Amino acid sequence: MNEKVGMVAIREVTREEFVEMAQIRARELFGLENYKVVDGLKGDEQSHFVYDMGTHRCYLIDLKTSYELVTAFFCGGSKPEILESLNQIASSVK
Repeated sequence: MNEKVGMVAIREVTREEFVEMAQIRARELFGLENYKVVDGLKGDEQSHFVYDMGTHRCYLIDLKTSYELVTAFFCGGSKPEILESLNQIASSVK
């Protein structure tokens, strides 16, 4: 029972919301093709995002999803599978 679970965004965020949620710091964790995976800090609250540079849309993701993406990227995960996950996140919000 090793089924791949799809990754989804919590919701899309506006540029203003992103700036608000990353008041203290925004860090690019990695980039792949037209996507950047970013985290932001406001006070003690950390948020995680996927930013699509092609469409300029930003998606709020949970810590688990961010962790899975980052570890896949830096620990030898398949770039096509990571890109598929990023595309899945971007298409999960209508």
